[in-house]
Amino acid sequence: MSAGALSTILTNPLWVIKTRLMTQNERTLYRYNNTIHAFSTIAKEEGFRGFYKGLGPSLIGISHVAVQFPLYEKLKVVLHTEMTTGGSSSILLASALSKMAASLATYPHEVIRTRLQNQTRKPYKYNGIVHAIKVMSKEEGVRGFYKGLSTNLVRTVPSSALTILTYELVVRKLDSWKSL
Repeated sequence: MSAGALSTILTNPLWVIKTRLMTQNERTLYRYNNTIHAFSTIAKEEGFRGFYKGLGPSLIGISHVAVQFPLYEKLKVVLHTEMTTGGSSSILLASALSKMAASLATYPHEVIRTRLQNQTRKPYKYNGIVHAIKVMSKEEGVRGFYKGLSTNLVRTVPSSALTILTYELVVRKLDSWKSL
């Protein structure tokens, strides 16, 4: 989690720029031509703090791994003993289920982060994490915190499952070579 926090702090400016480039349209107050233009515009118009909008929710999002990996380890053991095939299929299923559970538990931070990062001109609609939660709850209810979740799951669950399966298979192979 410490490595995740450091990485998040160092890369937050890139996430702000990426989010703004992805969400800009003809109705947005800002129009960036490219990454360099976005970087210089944010620096000029918003200063150093502009690059760190949404950092709080991003740091909260590190809790995702605190849910996913312990749950994965538990599911891997349970599924391996329950499934007749065991092996790769239990790893894939444990990984997919743990990723989905972690995403459901922590996804609201992504929505809040994106909303905070997209604020470019004062007065801001959201004045921090707690205020964003209050406004979103009042205006949109619980559903507002899960906008885009299904797309996120379709993108992240297969990737996570394959990454963890690859890791597990490589570790097994290395362990088998070590015993030779």
